[in-house]
Amino acid sequence: MYRVIAYDEPTDKAGYVIHDPVVGLAASEGKLTISSSQTNTLSLTLNQANKLFGKVRPMHTHVEVYDGVSSELLFRGRALKPEREMKSNGQFIQTYYFEDIDSYLIDSVQRYIEIANATPEEFLKKLIEEHNSQVPEYKQFTVRNVTVTNKKDNTLRKVDYQTTKDAIKKLLTDSIGGSIICEYKDGKNYLDYLKSPGKDHSMEAPLKIAENMQSAKVAIDPSKVITRLIPLGAQIETQKPDEQHDDSSDDGSKLSGPMHAINGDWGPAIKFAAKCMKTSVSDAEVSIIKDVIKHESGGSETVVNNWDSNAAAGTPSMGLLQFIEPTFKKYCLDGYTNIKSGFHQLLAMFNDSNWASDVHTGGWGPTGSKRYDKLPVDIVPAGTGGGWGSPFPSAGHGSFSGGQLFGVHAGGEFRQNGFHDGLDFGTVDHPGSYVHAIHGGKVTRIGYMGGLGNYFVTHSDDGYNIDYQEAFGSRSDIHVKVGQYVKTGQVVGTRTTDHLHIGITKKDFDYALRYAFTNNGTWIDPEPLIFGGSKQARSLIKENFISTKTDDSSSPLAKQELDIQAGIDLFNKAKAAHLEYAMDYRRADILTNQKHADCSSFVSYFVELAIHETDRTLYNTETLHGFLKKHGYILHYEGTNKTLPAMQTGDVIIMGKKGQSAGAAGHTAVMKDADTVLECSTGWSGGYPDGADVFEHGKSSNPTLADWFSHDANNWSGEWYWYLYRFSGNIPEQDSGDQKGGTIKSGVRYTIAPVNDGKDYLDIPEFREEFGIINGTVTWDSIKDPVQLLAKGKAWIKAQKASINTFTVSAVELNEYERFKVYDRYLFINPYVAEQQLLTVIGKEIDLNKPHKSTMTFGDKTAKLTDYQNDFKKISKDVKSLKSTISTIGGDISSMRAGAFNGNLATISEQLGTVDVPQLKKDYEGTQKDIEDSKTRLNSAETVLKTVKEDDEKTKQTLAEYQQTIADLDERLKKLEGGNTNGTGV
Repeated sequence: MYRVIAYDEPTDKAGYVIHDPVVGLAASEGKLTISSSQTNTLSLTLNQANKLFGKVRPMHTHVEVYDGVSSELLFRGRALKPEREMKSNGQFIQTYYFEDIDSYLIDSVQRYIEIANATPEEFLKKLIEEHNSQVPEYKQFTVRNVTVTNKKDNTLRKVDYQTTKDAIKKLLTDSIGGSIICEYKDGKNYLDYLKSPGKDHSMEAPLKIAENMQSAKVAIDPSKVITRLIPLGAQIETQKPDEQHDDSSDDGSKLSGPMHAINGDWGPAIKFAAKCMKTSVSDAEVSIIKDVIKHESGGSETVVNNWDSNAAAGTPSMGLLQFIEPTFKKYCLDGYTNIKSGFHQLLAMFNDSNWASDVHTGGWGPTGSKRYDKLPVDIVPAGTGGGWGSPFPSAGHGSFSGGQLFGVHAGGEFRQNGFHDGLDFGTVDHPGSYVHAIHGGKVTRIGYMGGLGNYFVTHSDDGYNIDYQEAFGSRSDIHVKVGQYVKTGQVVGTRTTDHLHIGITKKDFDYALRYAFTNNGTWIDPEPLIFGGSKQARSLIKENFISTKTDDSSSPLAKQELDIQAGIDLFNKAKAAHLEYAMDYRRADILTNQKHADCSSFVSYFVELAIHETDRTLYNTETLHGFLKKHGYILHYEGTNKTLPAMQTGDVIIMGKKGQSAGAAGHTAVMKDADTVLECSTGWSGGYPDGADVFEHGKSSNPTLADWFSHDANNWSGEWYWYLYRFSGNIPEQDSGDQKGGTIKSGVRYTIAPVNDGKDYLDIPEFREEFGIINGTVTWDSIKDPVQLLAKGKAWIKAQKASINTFTVSAVELNEYERFKVYDRYLFINPYVAEQQLLTVIGKEIDLNKPHKSTMTFGDKTAKLTDYQNDFKKISKDVKSLKSTISTIGGDISSMRAGAFNGNLATISEQLGTVDVPQLKKDYEGTQKDIEDSKTRLNSAETVLKTVKEDDEKTKQTLAEYQQTIADLDERLKKLEGGNTNGTGV
């Protein structure tokens, strides 16, 4: 039986009974739905005789449902809406719907906040604190029990104007698991966040055919299957460039240059001294200074004038510019105080604020103020400051084959996309064992990674991450340590393999690894940096690039570059011209006045401008494929996926299956950058005539890039199929991963691309054959090594599940069993539907007028692919294994129960393996518990026995003492009576 009490206001202390069959009150109908994933609800249908009829006020009226047997509160909630109805017999009824108190959490909105390094409990309390500040007391919650902990505790969580309930769901339960349980107790609302609520029931409350089970069905849902897995590792943290300590800075803070006359010419030293003093000096001024030097000292740094008035005063002029010592001391800089150093005198001269007017022939002297006390830059030895050098200096520039060169070249076709992210120095073309630093920097990491081998990375003050890899057969071949600063030309290792790979990027190194086989501007060609702009002639892969005129050296195609800005300028002109979409002859207007275009004429001209192609042919969605392939684009993806992969600048999307995409059956668009697509289309707000039929869909637009693609994917007329073409030459750097400002895009993670031929995914062929391509991600937050991540991905695939089996069971709640509870797990016994197993109640419907009949929904049973494909067929191997296990374990259990088993319990656990025999496991677990209980009882008995023995000894000792006392008293008594113990007198 169930009892329902109503309250007119949520703060009322006393309510009134509206349903209790024991006292003759009953609702016409009543259904209570309790769910582990949705808000609990109650529906009540009442007639005119019920006290609540006509009195319900939405959001005010509250009801409570109690179990009439245990008096347990099952539900407390508020009214939503009434439905009024007149039956054919003239009876008036009203149906009311109520929602559980967890719906209070939708009455508050969290303000924007970023919270980092907070545990789930701390974060939840922060959300509830904000919720409580916005709602009346009766809607407030107290966080009571939190058992969810997770390695994501230090994750940066961003709350952005969501309801409290949505924020909890998105940032806690959906992200790291667990269940939110709300309870009303003693007039207060409590909230628990539990990792695994509920408990196990075996035979004390089974679901059993021919006993309490009325019906059962299993719904098999393969919707959660993944056929293409994208393993994701830890979130990449941006490298924070350290303070400038190395010799690589190109920002003017570290300089090297001549500090003496070169073949008698002080001109270069004058220019370098001016640069060090952060002042400019013209060639004319250099000539004047050289004349002064000639006049004053003839170029000597040490000459002393002993004949003029200064000498007579005891302060002779001396050195390159003939300073007297007091004046030199006034203008010289700390650390540069040697009056007989020509360079030190030049620095002192430029330290005069009036140097330009003070320096002249015929006698000069500083008159201005002192500009600096210390030199404003660091001077490092020539040849290292901000410089670049070869890792094998004695070999010179050398020659490189196509496969060794950076970029896309003949000979490098074996790589993913044909792209090489660095420059390889072979032992034949660049002989030598010692590896020299090519640029100054700090060693930021040393490690081993699949595809890289032993490697180390330096980070320079001017922002370059330089990767030295594939040259070191063992860790001992690397001669530097993390945190060490190296200078250009310094020996940093010994090459013990056939080549050294040098990779250079200004992106975060971990981010750059994701694009080891993608030329999106992440990686930089080392050759012109190392060899001062010199690059050997090279040939492009013929099938990927068209030939260019030899005199067109400015062509981006000749340089393998994409001039994306030229295309963006076209887009902006089309917007300004209020372009109107047209598929007829007017589509060619895009070439002239930008008054008309369709999707393919816009993309055609956009790409032609970006690659500086002078042939102004306009293509359609059928012929665009061939044009792109001939002009440096490669097919990156084709298929039916309905979500976009990571995109890059210049990517071209073509929708519609080739051969069927002509006219209105196809569409095309181009990526402005990694987050923004440009298209010519109709149907979006802001189009012609008030705006233009060219649109930009990005992060903050409406629709966003993802929504735009999803709209097309899900509303496509005919078969959904699309292509992604990617430019194989250099394109402008992406914003993602740039170290400027010390930040990268949120959510960037380690992937398996560096060790999986550039692919960040793993296909599962047998699943693809059954279900087609379905992408999905699985994240391992603590893994940074792509090799380990790859192993994890493969292990996950091995254990991949293909379908979720949801059990719906109608059962009678018999008096001899406890009532079924949501979250608890019960033994399911019906071999005609499924194997015996423990199932979790994830939902329960209670008919208030039929209290013993409930319908339960069970979940948490994941079927393997073979279960889905073969339904309930028995697999002979499993049967054989099961029989063998039952025989072995059964004997062991019998022995244990008889007290004759001396084996290791771990052995039995190992024998059980993965065979799913819940009852057998329960027997085994029960036996383990019996043994432990027996041990406890035995220990207790031994303790009692020991106590009894100790008490027995104490009793014997006390008895002996008593006996001695009696003897002493007897002796004294006889003496008092006048005799001795031997019978004689006193």
